[in-house]
Amino acid sequence: MKGKRGFTLIEMVVVLAVVAILAAILVPTIERNISDAKIARANNEVQVLAAAMASFYKDVGFWPHYKSYSNEDEVNFLVSADGSEGNNTTYDWWATPNDTFENQLISNAPGYERCAADTQENCWKGPYIADVKADPWGHKYSSNVSHYADSYALWVYSAGPNGIAETNPDQTRDGAALSNDDIGVRLR
Repeated sequence: MKGKRGFTLIEMVVVLAVVAILAAILVPTIERNISDAKIARANNEVQVLAAAMASFYKDVGFWPHYKSYSNEDEVNFLVSADGSEGNNTTYDWWATPNDTFENQLISNAPGYERCAADTQENCWKGPYIADVKADPWGHKYSSNVSHYADSYALWVYSAGPNGIAETNPDQTRDGAALSNDDIGVRLR
């Protein structure tokens, strides 16, 4: 049939080459934007968790804890119930939780005294947060809670994209910043 002509092999190769070049340009940009969005989400979520813990502290008069105040240097750890432990941890303090944010801030599992009608001081007024999900990389959020106020900085944090907690607890004892790609917010 006259007038009907298909694409030549060279035309197809040129079109595929243009598509491949565009993909090579766009894919890294899209991946970088996704990575930046995950970091922004983690930053936002640690701030929300920190605000919930600060509200708990304001109401109850102490930070969420699992054990008694029998040892001043005792540090307790809270983690989110959702998420994996991560690849591994450089420091054991990250990987040994005593309780979950959910038990402390949502369900009051430790059984802190609830506010009576006649008093509004030093009592649990939660829930302080609706839920706690895993961080954007599928790992648990964590917090180191110390009962000795001058001993440790109090952080709510994520191990970041690599899933490895790299912050040295001695650094947080002195109030230094989190290390490498760890993401967090300091409460005190």
